[in-house]
Amino acid sequence: MSIDLNSIMQDKRSGSSRIIKNTLELLKEVKEDERVKICKKIVNTHESMSGLKFIMESVKSNPRIDVLIDKIEEMNSKTSENLEKIVEGKIVTIISRSHIVERGLIRAKKINVLESKPEKEGIDTAKWLEEQEKEVEVYYDAFMGYAVKNCEVVVVGADSLLKTGFINKTGTLSLALTAKYLSKEFYVAAPSYKFIGKDVEFDKNFEFIDKEFVTAFIWEGGIGNDVPD
Repeated sequence: MSIDLNSIMQDKRSGSSRIIKNTLELLKEVKEDERVKICKKIVNTHESMSGLKFIMESVKSNPRIDVLIDKIEEMNSKTSENLEKIVEGKIVTIISRSHIVERGLIRAKKINVLESKPEKEGIDTAKWLEEQEKEVEVYYDAFMGYAVKNCEVVVVGADSLLKTGFINKTGTLSLALTAKYLSKEFYVAAPSYKFIGKDVEFDKNFEFIDKEFVTAFIWEGGIGNDVPD
């Protein structure tokens, strides 16, 4: 399927890393003097995704889109590799769709996937993991407690990283609270280009989760208790 501006702006199912990837692919095809304008339109549509703001600032200073693509892919891959160390041989519960998280679950024993209403993008995650021959069980969001009870660790992605926590799909706060109640480790896997360090606008499909609920943040540089910046 060809990538165009409207398809990126209307995409409500993909994780932010996929939207960022599609944005970069689109920018390769347009004139250099149009790139910032296109970035602004995408940023305004996906306000919660600070990685898009990182792209917009990057294209202002460096016209080499291929260099930016390689840099972001390296950060994504290293984040996924660091996640593998946490989940290897374990039963994991996840919510929504993060392509970085997906790639980091290859060595997990089993993945409990919350369907993630209203868009149900968790179903897409489950299908992808099944294609990788992983054992997957899909749970209704209302059965979140069972999914967490029947796992060893909980992992989520992030659309934006702030000094005080992170922003992700609605339902993530409930998942964090459930993990805390059931004494399960709760990890956030997101590369540092998603750090914005200040409040960011987001709609009702997203919510803020305080870092007090996070066991550790996983990013391209390692695993730690503080938000990567």
